Amino acid sequence: MFINTQNSKMKKNQMKNGFYPALGTPTDDNGKLIEISYVKGIELMVASGAAGMLCMGSMGNMVGIRNSEYAKTASLCVNAVAKRVPVMVGVMDCAVNRVLDRIETLGNIEIEGVVATVPYYYKLNGSEIVNFYTLLSKHSKYPLFIYDLPSVTQSPITKDILAPLMKIPNIAGIKTANINLILDLSRTDSVRSDFSILYSGLDSFDAAIEIGIRKNLDGMFTCTPYNSKMMYENIEHGDALKISDHLNNILVLRNLFLKENVFPAYSYAMELLGCPGNYHPDYNNQVSDQLKEEIYGCMKSIKEI
Repeated sequence: MFINTQNSKMKKNQMKNGFYPALGTPTDDNGKLIEISYVKGIELMVASGAAGMLCMGSMGNMVGIRNSEYAKTASLCVNAVAKRVPVMVGVMDCAVNRVLDRIETLGNIEIEGVVATVPYYYKLNGSEIVNFYTLLSKHSKYPLFIYDLPSVTQSPITKDILAPLMKIPNIAGIKTANINLILDLSRTDSVRSDFSILYSGLDSFDAAIEIGIRKNLDGMFTCTPYNSKMMYENIEHGDALKISDHLNNILVLRNLFLKENVFPAYSYAMELLGCPGNYHPDYNNQVSDQLKEEIYGCMKSIKEI
C-alpha cells in the first residue's frame, strides 16, 4: 500500500515478502545525480522482481549526497518506480530536528515511509533511543522504519528498546541484521500485524529464508540482479540448494569488494551493468586494475554480465 502524504498516519499493511534492494546513488565528479544510470538501476531491480526499494540507504550513500541532490534523487526514484513497488527513503542524521528537515525537503512525494538510524555521532543509551524514535514518529508526516545499524551508530536496537516503539502506530517496521532479535520477536505476541521486519544479514539470507524470514534487504541485490531474481524464484520451488547457490554467488562478489573498499568496487560493478557513476563517497580512492579484472571475471562467471 502506498501512503498518501496528506493522511500518512493511516493504518498500514505489512510489506510483502521478497527482496528489497538498497539502491546505489550514481553521481558525477561534482556530486550531481546521473539520472540515466539511476533509472536504469531501478529498472533492473523491477525486472528482477524486487518487492520494494530503499532509496538513499547506506549503499545509497545517503550521508554523502549533496543537499541540492537529495530531494531530486528521492523524487526521481518515486517517479521511475511509478507505484510498481513500495519505496522507502533514507533520512538518517544526528538529531530529531535534522531528520525532520530532511523529511520536509521531500515535499509530498508518495512513499511507503522513511528510514532512520539512531543518531551516529554520539553513542545513545536505551532510553535515548526510545526518545529519539518516539519524537521522530510524532512529528514525521511519513511512517517511520527503524534502521538498526550498530556497526555505525554504536547503539544497537534491543527487544526491550523495540517493545515500546512497536506500540506507536506511525512506526511501521525495522530493518536489522540481528537475526536473534527477529527470532525473539517471533516468540512473542507483541508484534503488530502491520509492523514489517526486514532482515539485512546478507551472509545468512538462505538460512533465514529456510526458517520463514522472507523480507530481506541489502545493497548487493542491486549489482546482482540475475542471482537475486533466481534466488527468490527458487523460494517458490522450495529448492534450498539453489537458493544457497545463488546467495553464494552474491557473497563471492561481495567478498571481492571487501578486498579493497566496498563502495568504489561497487561503483565498478554497476558500471559493468551499464549504470556508470560514483556510488562511493567523494574521498574514496578508485579500486585497482587488478581488482577490476577480478570483479569483471566474477560477474561473468555468475552470469551478471
